[in-house]
Amino acid sequence: MKEGKREEEVREYERGEIKRVRRIVKGIIMVMMVVVMGCNSGGVGGVEGKVNLEAKNSFLESLVAIGEGFQEIFGVFGNTVGDVLGFSVVKSGDKKSKVGEHFEKVKKGLEDTNKKLKELSGDISGAKNADVSTVETIKGVIKGVSDVFEGLIGALTKLSEVINDSAADVGDNADAVPSAAEKIGVESIIKNVEVITGIAKKSGVEIVTGNAGNQIAAAANATDAIAVLGGHTEKASQGAGSKLADEVSKADPWAMIDKIKNAKASDGAALKAGNHDAGILSASNNKADAGAGAKSNADLAAAVALKAMTKSGKFSASANDSGAVRAAGVSAVNKVLGVLDFIIKRTVESNLERVREAVKGVKYSNSVEFEAKQSDATQSTVTK
Repeated sequence: MKEGKREEEVREYERGEIKRVRRIVKGIIMVMMVVVMGCNSGGVGGVEGKVNLEAKNSFLESLVAIGEGFQEIFGVFGNTVGDVLGFSVVKSGDKKSKVGEHFEKVKKGLEDTNKKLKELSGDISGAKNADVSTVETIKGVIKGVSDVFEGLIGALTKLSEVINDSAADVGDNADAVPSAAEKIGVESIIKNVEVITGIAKKSGVEIVTGNAGNQIAAAANATDAIAVLGGHTEKASQGAGSKLADEVSKADPWAMIDKIKNAKASDGAALKAGNHDAGILSASNNKADAGAGAKSNADLAAAVALKAMTKSGKFSASANDSGAVRAAGVSAVNKVLGVLDFIIKRTVESNLERVREAVKGVKYSNSVEFEAKQSDATQSTVTK
């Protein structure tokens, strides 16, 4: 039920974004119409009028090309990135490398968008009879936005490189003690999630901490949820898998992202007594000491995501619980990817909005008219 509600929220968001893009493009067209009306006002008689009209028409043609280029940027981003965004990136049975492939697809979409953005900068530089100062201002904005995209591309590149295990499934498990998620992989995920959220915040995107939920008490027996991560003095037994799935199901995705970016990667080790964060929980590799728990529901779910998608991470599960544990891993990973995708998409849109506002400021240069007047005046003097 919760999964269906979340997917409906995603669809509703995407419908809203389509309307938003249409409004942006319509705004550019409206600006052009205003410029057209302004440029066509006034007399057009004589040499000055002829130069006026030709120069302004050239300027308007440049504006149309700029508007088409801007619309193409939205099309590229929507076509190459829109199809891979959402809360259902991986499914049960997918290899961990599927997560890396997802980051690679989003990265490729951003690269294509950034390429088009740079082409737009070239179009603006070549705009005929445009005021130089306004052109330079727009180019400066585009350069800043391109730098933002480069930052996102860099983080996505590193994520795609580190999450590349094509041998193990997402949510891999065995009827044994767990295996730790590879430290270097967890470190990279933590660092680059922090990079992405940091870039987003600077772009005006709100990054909420979410509701972390209640503390997960130390396992009283091997059927408790945390036993799947090695949180009990014995390997997990039947019943622990479904309890873990319940914990992941109710976890707030935003809180999971917050826990990941604030976690610390750890070398593989059995859990000690006390309540642990996502980083330490994901590194559990044996039966725990008595009294090992999680700081919150979000820490537990975030640890499930880290262990489920990172190389060498494996859960403890009885044979009858294997499917439930795998499903919990898939759900946790999709929650993390869904929020990251949302953050990236909003960051891109926020920055393209900056470009749109800047493009609205392009102005016609009066230098051509001034030169025409000077030429006409010189010719009149010579004739006399």
